[in-house]
Amino acid sequence: MIKVKNIFKYIASTFLVLLVTLCIYTFIVTDIMKKDYVNVFGHTYFVVASGSMSGSIEVDDIIFVRLTKDVHLNDIITYKSKDGEIITHRLIQINNEDYIAKGDVNNSVDETISKDQIIGKVCCSISPSFILKSIAVFLIVFILLALVNFDGIVRKFIMKEKDTKKIEKDEQKKVPDDIFLSPTNRKEEAPSGLTVTIPLQEIETLEKVHEKELEKISNIEILDDIESSLHENVSGNDHLKEKETIGIVTSILKCKRAQVFKTRMTKKWLQKYQYVYKLCHILLVSDTKYFVEEINNPPFQELYDYDLERVGLTETVRNRIYHMPIYIFLQLLTYSILYNDQEMFDGIYKILKYKVLVDQDNYFKKISTSDKYAIKQIKNQIAFMQKISNKFDNKKVFELDKIERIVKIHNY
Repeated sequence: MIKVKNIFKYIASTFLVLLVTLCIYTFIVTDIMKKDYVNVFGHTYFVVASGSMSGSIEVDDIIFVRLTKDVHLNDIITYKSKDGEIITHRLIQINNEDYIAKGDVNNSVDETISKDQIIGKVCCSISPSFILKSIAVFLIVFILLALVNFDGIVRKFIMKEKDTKKIEKDEQKKVPDDIFLSPTNRKEEAPSGLTVTIPLQEIETLEKVHEKELEKISNIEILDDIESSLHENVSGNDHLKEKETIGIVTSILKCKRAQVFKTRMTKKWLQKYQYVYKLCHILLVSDTKYFVEEINNPPFQELYDYDLERVGLTETVRNRIYHMPIYIFLQLLTYSILYNDQEMFDGIYKILKYKVLVDQDNYFKKISTSDKYAIKQIKNQIAFMQKISNKFDNKKVFELDKIERIVKIHNY
């Protein structure tokens, strides 16, 4: 499909270049060099000014003439009269070196001409009505295609959503296994003292309350925001995949922590929590350079020397995560932090880092201001992280307001 698209693109570009070149060449030859006609690979063209050949050639038709002196009876020829006028009539008689032509609707024949006066014979003609009809057919086909693929056109040209073909191509990729190899010179951080203890059951309760609040807000926004409603309708399948992916990862986390009832937010995990919170705010201000810097220089050590299958990051799960938008990555990283799952956090973060690295067109690492759904998801993530902090941070160690100020000062 891509090859066919490239072929059509090449043909269209070539045609456009040839057309522009022909116009420039015609201007130079006729207006600057003052010649009667151009010679394009042994052919030229004229616009018919009279109706003397009506029935065969109409007024304003464009005729293409092959430059030749070898003409025969009944050919429609173009010649230059003794007065310097360019005439296109049918050749009706040849007497030795004398040639006589006549317009199909004329009552009298033209004056006799010599072979030297002949420019050539008409190969074909195109009427303006044919050109207009071709344009009309093109427009009708375009309109039909637009109606068939209306959703895609709305997303791409009206809402300026990400290129779906680019995304489809991206979704065929798989996460390279070698990105999970650890640098040999890295060592795991030393454990720090306990900072904040959070019951896992209360996190789940808070999460459910947060989701219900978002549902109420979403219902109000859909009534007030037609564009947001349209966006959600056309992306329904994608949103379902996002929810399923979050459900799969959280189920893995809960199974691995089945016998654990509390999460321990040590200094190491608070650092990661603040880091994810910071990434959310950087995305909101669309500072791509700042975002890439933070991804490439995290404030923690990355460790990947573990069995991916054993820790729940099977190939299916990894590839499913890989196809998610950036805000889903941030949600999954947050859940990994809350469940204190080092391998899951590092695995998801490594996929995130890889996608940022290969994202040359900023489809992944930057959220468009027109993508209201993605912006809303980031804001919801920020609100959820704030609720965790407000409910359990009795020691005031999360310092989320400080993180917000850092991002604002950086973008001031």
